[in-house]
Amino acid sequence: MLKNQVVIFEGPDMTGKTNIAIELSRKLKLGYFKNKCEISSFGKDPDYFKNVLKYGVPYLADYIKQTGSGGIFDRQYPTEWVYSRAFKRDTCEISLREADKVFASIGAKIIICRRADYKNIFDDKFPDSLNPEKLKEIDTLYKEFSKWTDCETYELFVDDHDIERELYESMRFICS
Repeated sequence: MLKNQVVIFEGPDMTGKTNIAIELSRKLKLGYFKNKCEISSFGKDPDYFKNVLKYGVPYLADYIKQTGSGGIFDRQYPTEWVYSRAFKRDTCEISLREADKVFASIGAKIIICRRADYKNIFDDKFPDSLNPEKLKEIDTLYKEFSKWTDCETYELFVDDHDIERELYESMRFICS
């Protein structure tokens, strides 16, 4: 069953998504994927994320559907939903809805990593644009996304940095 499970880790920057996703991938023996171009494109090419959404996401979703593949994704289309709003960037709402429909149809589950408090939290690569106030705004947008999406979502609070608890809660959600 888990072999074809699609799990998407989301949440504001500096919530430990990558560490949790990698460790969960290792424990469940599921492939892990993170788009390595996202960081270099942030703030440089505003059309990059919209183009990935319009062309890359449908391609990926079609691959998953045709092959029955699963995996753990460190960010996916929900990031575009949230960050385009947070940074008032143009996006394609039709492509977002289509991506959500496809991922919901394959039973994708979305784990949203959150903090109760973003005080004194700054992004390590973009501290000016991803400061505590912006991270809190992004967190609020993820709560809105949870209401918008047709996929099952789970809020995983990470303030205590307890990886064993985070993995346990993630696995419990995935297997439910």
